[in-house]
Amino acid sequence: MAPLPLPIAAITSPHPSKSHDAPAPAPRPSASSLHAALASLSQQHAHAHDGGALRDAFALVARAERRSSPAAAVSVGPEVYASLLQCCVASGSLRAGRQVHAALVKRGPYYCRNAYAGTKLAVFYARCGALADAERAFGAIPERGRNAFAWAAVIGLWSRAGMHARALDGFAAMLEAGVPADNFVVPTVLKACAGIALARAGRAVHGYAWKAGIAECVYVMSSLVDFYGKCGQVEDARAVFDAMPERTVVSWNSMIMAYIHNGRIDEAVELFYEMRVEGVLPTRASVLSLLSASAELEAVDGGRQGHAVAVSSGLAIDVILGTSMINLYCKVGLVEAAEAVFEQMEERDIVTWNLMIAGYFQDGQIDKAFETCRRMLETNLKFDCVTLASIIMACVKYCSMMVGSAAHGYAVRNDLDSDRTVACGLIDLYACTGRIEHARQVFNAMSQRDPVVWKVMISTYADGGMSSEALKLLDQMQLEGMSPTAACWDSVISAFVRNGQFKDALGIFDQMLLTKTRPNLRTWSLLISGLSLNGMHQEVRNLCCKMQEVESAPSPTIYSAVVFAAKTAASVHSGKAIHACIVKKGLLLSRSVIQSLLKMYSGFNDRVTTDSLVRLLAECSK
Repeated sequence: MAPLPLPIAAITSPHPSKSHDAPAPAPRPSASSLHAALASLSQQHAHAHDGGALRDAFALVARAERRSSPAAAVSVGPEVYASLLQCCVASGSLRAGRQVHAALVKRGPYYCRNAYAGTKLAVFYARCGALADAERAFGAIPERGRNAFAWAAVIGLWSRAGMHARALDGFAAMLEAGVPADNFVVPTVLKACAGIALARAGRAVHGYAWKAGIAECVYVMSSLVDFYGKCGQVEDARAVFDAMPERTVVSWNSMIMAYIHNGRIDEAVELFYEMRVEGVLPTRASVLSLLSASAELEAVDGGRQGHAVAVSSGLAIDVILGTSMINLYCKVGLVEAAEAVFEQMEERDIVTWNLMIAGYFQDGQIDKAFETCRRMLETNLKFDCVTLASIIMACVKYCSMMVGSAAHGYAVRNDLDSDRTVACGLIDLYACTGRIEHARQVFNAMSQRDPVVWKVMISTYADGGMSSEALKLLDQMQLEGMSPTAACWDSVISAFVRNGQFKDALGIFDQMLLTKTRPNLRTWSLLISGLSLNGMHQEVRNLCCKMQEVESAPSPTIYSAVVFAAKTAASVHSGKAIHACIVKKGLLLSRSVIQSLLKMYSGFNDRVTTDSLVRLLAECSK
């Protein structure tokens, strides 16, 4: 906010001044010249942003107030304060605007309930993001005095604040009050519709815009492209985009973002190319969006196009843009390209360093990774949880206890050892070097443990052949009020299966069924493949019956997985038992299940059943 400018002079009485109180005669500006002077000062501040124009505006109004009287050539009426508020809007000074508001209130109801001044107040508070103040100012305007500007201000503020339903209610109230929406209100309402994915409401607003004759406004059409894109209706977005008589860079960005938002990176890249052919320079925001989406989808061509556009458009490779490029190149394995961008950057933040360090580690360039760590510390930046996690993961991969112990020490000294990612990495590090007791110490030192940490420690015991310790920890987890995830149960079941303790594995599975946690694909596959490999066909049949009870809404994926488990175990008995379950559950019409059965029976050399399934698959394909 700008500093508080010169205060408004004490408010004079609205009654006629006595003769001995009258100021000495002096030239007085006219009302029109006063408004023109304030408008000029407002424009000056919009360009200069130095606060001087706002102070001059306050001083000008203060002088006018001192000269104001019923006989004066100029009267400081509500419109003057509204013009002064416009200066506050230009400066964004909430404190100065509140001072003007206070002056209006002191002047009395004629001033503070003036529709024009009230509208300016609502617009001012909305521009400053002062939600409660804007609502109060709007509420103080007489209903018949609420024009499109006042409605647009509060509806826009509600939408920007994420109160999309309220913005739509305001739009309905505005129309009910007989105030037509203009090309400033409609884009805001479309943004609200997109915010809560109300596609039908947005289409209705589109229809309203056509009837109101504003549907071909470039701002409205750009908002429609954005709305349809966010609601997943890309073809409609493109239809509006193609129908635009003129396009701004915002229009192009909206259509590009519509493609990106819906995962159509190739079309976004193609539109980028068209945009450049037509001589429209992409903005930083559109390039960043393309880079981010390309990184998420690991679409290297889209990322390279974004990089090329940034360079050809003369965009500076600052921290945000450079970091986005490094993130993309590291994700797709082009570490040398990431390194080139990294070295070009004049300024880097901790995210930039972390991405480059992680990229080197993932590419196996350990020396460069540690050298980058050293360079990072030399810039007076400290390692954070992400940096340490990368270092510890590399130590796990290469079983490097010397560096790992140093990383553990750094984590303890800097209070980072309770971070989940760091702690899980340390547990894995000590587990891979056989130091289970050290892993347990890291686990015990954590003040708060979430299911992920419990799962890592349970898996550490299970993978180390300490199934009884894993079971104890599973029990402790439940005693402490934490519900084990399916992955926690799977770790213990897996340990017992590997050790040949099948009764214990089935006992743990029965315990799992008593909780709210449902078995997943791995649970069923672990048990069926383990039992099948050891010739326990009756137990497999019992398990299949249990699966029919538990999976009330059976997923073809689960049955495909257990069929694969039976095939892997080369158990004809188990396979036929699972086949019977599938028939009872009515899943023999699923192509994925039939294909899984085909592969299983082909492995068993059962030509009769295979031929029958081939015919069934052909019928399903019709």
